[in-house]
Amino acid sequence: MAASTISGKCLCGQISVSVPQDAFNKTENVGICYCKNCGQSGGCLASYNLYLSEEDVKIEGQPKLYQDPNTDSGTTVERAFCNNCGSPVYGRNPKFIGLIAVRLGLFNPLPKPGMALYCKNRPDWNKGTIDGVQEHEAMPEFTEDLKKWLQEKGVVI
Repeated sequence: MAASTISGKCLCGQISVSVPQDAFNKTENVGICYCKNCGQSGGCLASYNLYLSEEDVKIEGQPKLYQDPNTDSGTTVERAFCNNCGSPVYGRNPKFIGLIAVRLGLFNPLPKPGMALYCKNRPDWNKGTIDGVQEHEAMPEFTEDLKKWLQEKGVVI
């Protein structure tokens, strides 16, 4: 029996994304990223992401890809968006083979995040915290816990 999925669409409906319902509902898979590039690429305060294995994501339609070389780490990140309406669709970091960051703005309702990245970049007027959210000033250190979490998502490290 196939697992239950949830689907979302870009603003114009040209691209749809389906993900497993159980991954969507896991707070530990959901994060906010306040890095400059995530905000700038989405034209917003931060990106709101579901981190999961690429094999668990079904994308219908063809997003346009942008290779973003101007990241804090120096790693070129692939950013996908709808070439018609501009809605962000996903991000992919080549350092984490098999992991994809699906942009949650495509979905409704939205799940609660479990982590916040690049909190050092949050504007001074947005210093409120969300109960239970792990906050990181930048990318988390590559600890054994992070390595284990990535491996659980099927990421090749």
